Amino acid sequence: MDFGILQFEAYFAPRLWGGSRLGALSGTPVTEEPIGEAWLISDHPQCESVVSHGPRQGTSLRMLMDELGSTLLGSQAKAALNGRFPLLLKLIDAQEVLSVQVHPDDDAARALGEKDGGKTEMWHILEAASGSRITAGLQPGLSKEGLHQALQTGRCAELLRSFAVSPGDSVFVPAGMVHAIGAGILLAEIQQNSDITYRLHDWNRVDPDGKPRELHVDQALEVTRFNGSGCGRIAPLRCTEDSYERDYLCACRFFATERIRFHGDTVFAMSGSSFRIVLALDGPLHLADPFGSSVLQPGEGALIPPWLPHWEAQGKGSFLCFYVPQFEEDIIQPLEAHGYSREQIASLGAGDPAEALASCLR
Repeated sequence: MDFGILQFEAYFAPRLWGGSRLGALSGTPVTEEPIGEAWLISDHPQCESVVSHGPRQGTSLRMLMDELGSTLLGSQAKAALNGRFPLLLKLIDAQEVLSVQVHPDDDAARALGEKDGGKTEMWHILEAASGSRITAGLQPGLSKEGLHQALQTGRCAELLRSFAVSPGDSVFVPAGMVHAIGAGILLAEIQQNSDITYRLHDWNRVDPDGKPRELHVDQALEVTRFNGSGCGRIAPLRCTEDSYERDYLCACRFFATERIRFHGDTVFAMSGSSFRIVLALDGPLHLADPFGSSVLQPGEGALIPPWLPHWEAQGKGSFLCFYVPQFEEDIIQPLEAHGYSREQIASLGAGDPAEALASCLR
């Protein structure tokens, strides 16, 4: 290949509940409409990210997938439906609380005739106003019928589980978990490449035309998991190396997330099993590979292709790193070497510990 690290143009999506922080973060002129989402790396029909720098400037991620396919993914990662890139990276600015919603898993999406696959996601809190809360899960013992009745009688809020969040917190939201992002939160979201959202409740909100937004109660009740863990917050597992600290924030079969703080030039080897997506948390973040160098400002992302033998983070800083894991090599071995048990490792999929532990033990 004749190119290395790829940077993309961000797409900014207006949302009723959005704010102004994403425009300020990127230097984009503030619009009158509230901006709720910045799609940073996406191969979805709603947004096909375009390379912004280097020899592939102007090429979309869709075109790269058509050209390179599994070569761009690595041996472990698999394409999503229709040969699309499997993950999608966003920033979300919730000036107001989002709707109470749920996403299907792959099987449910297929059974319901959706064009997208399922959507498991993970959030990393970047900013949070005092008192900001995340909703993740339902009260124990709640049944499908009980939730349906609560929606009809306006008692939905009291059946949701929520918790306060602070910058640096991480939340795992597996498909089927009812959830809502609270007001005052800016977060990074990594997810399966899907845009299916079923709204259960929207706080009696209306759009600019004075009309309530569409709800999808029947579909939502069909895909909601009523026997899962209520709280998706994850306690990170830290590994300390010579020049950096690696916090494992989440690990499931679709993606793993690490937060890396480095204190000098640090080389990261690639095994060829998966691409890496990096998101700068502070900056400028200077990256280098055998083909050249890249600079990311806070809130900017880049895709590191799997054919690179290595890449380097220069200076000091911090970033998030996302990839499709080989559990034994990428997750279990390094964490066991630092003294963590299999049960602690399984907790990185806190939204569904049974599934996470099964993944670890496969």
